[in-house]
Amino acid sequence: MARTTGTPTARGAPLAAAVASDSTDTSPLVATSDHQHQHQQDHRTLAEARRFRTAALILGVCIVSFVLQTELTKFLQTSMGYQKPYFILYISHSFWAMALPAQFLYTAYFSSAIPPSFTSLQDRFSYFAWMIQKSTSDLYHRKRDYAMVGAASEPTATSPRTHGHLSREDQGVWRHLFWVTFGMTVLFMLPSYLWYTCIGLTSMANLTAIYNTSCFFAYLFSVLLLNEALVLNKVLAVFLSLLGVAVISLTTRPEGENIALEPDTGRTTASFLGDVLALLCAALYGFEEVLYKKYASPKTYPIMFANTLTGLMGVATCTMLWIPIPLLHWTGREIFELPTLNQLSSVVMIATMGLVYNGCFMIVVSQTSPVFAAVGVMATIPLVALTDWILFNQAVGWGNIVGGLSILIGFGILVRENQKAL
Repeated sequence: MARTTGTPTARGAPLAAAVASDSTDTSPLVATSDHQHQHQQDHRTLAEARRFRTAALILGVCIVSFVLQTELTKFLQTSMGYQKPYFILYISHSFWAMALPAQFLYTAYFSSAIPPSFTSLQDRFSYFAWMIQKSTSDLYHRKRDYAMVGAASEPTATSPRTHGHLSREDQGVWRHLFWVTFGMTVLFMLPSYLWYTCIGLTSMANLTAIYNTSCFFAYLFSVLLLNEALVLNKVLAVFLSLLGVAVISLTTRPEGENIALEPDTGRTTASFLGDVLALLCAALYGFEEVLYKKYASPKTYPIMFANTLTGLMGVATCTMLWIPIPLLHWTGREIFELPTLNQLSSVVMIATMGLVYNGCFMIVVSQTSPVFAAVGVMATIPLVALTDWILFNQAVGWGNIVGGLSILIGFGILVRENQKAL
């Protein structure tokens, strides 16, 4: 007992002496603590800088892949004469299935979280399936108005199910994943089909500018469906973006058209129709993003689930959404023709660029923020206009410049409001 009561006194004596002497010397322990804190702060700052540099590099790949996909599609449908928007879309979205084995390989063989005892292929597959089930269970309980599943727990060797039968709830979870996959696949197909259709009707500069307004529509639908607060500056941002779209659409004409001599040509009508469809496409993209956030964005392993869902959507497209191809052929809306070897190579490159774009965009969002990614992708507007001018000798008019600036100002206002919210 004497030892117990004497210890605090012995430890407290030097501190009392230091206070009594009113010494200005810094305690070595405090100095060491401050040094460690500063070192940790510097380390975090460097890590953040590296993370944003990496994200910026990936964003550059994302932008380049989007521009290449856009221009390759334009070249395929115009210069090569293969105007089969649905078939091109079908091949492109089917390529998304490649994300599924890629995510499995990363999760099962390169992730540090996998239990060391899981060495066989069956164990690794069970672990991957368990992670998918954990994420889907989050969505499943949300649908049933149960309490949300909490933060992801660290996997253990006994967590994944390697044998036995599925419980009733497990069956419901996997059924829910099927319907989420099918619903998201259809939702992604509708605006994408409009996008591929618009390519043959309007300029790529117009289409790219209008397409990028989908983020503003996402905000509008967020107010309606996610109960996000209605902010005056954000409404102003939406108005400026739509004003920019209107300026681009009403002042830009197809290449080679003489506006003074031919104000009512069929090409002008087709261009206007293409712009209207592109605006509808942007609205559907915004609607789709909000529905994804509400019904298909779990808190448990969100990045893994997003990549897995992308792969499953590719599988669903390949196995189910071939049905419209013969229907479009029989109705005469899109006569089916197998592409030539050169055309097929372009289709494959378009699909590859689409896969790269979607994958890189998700990485940028996970490493930074959706706002950073959306603003960065806005660089496609002037870049596509410049590419059109270089490759197709398509002039960049004042409408593209003024409209593009209006859209960029709107995005700037939206970014500022999001920064205030943070």
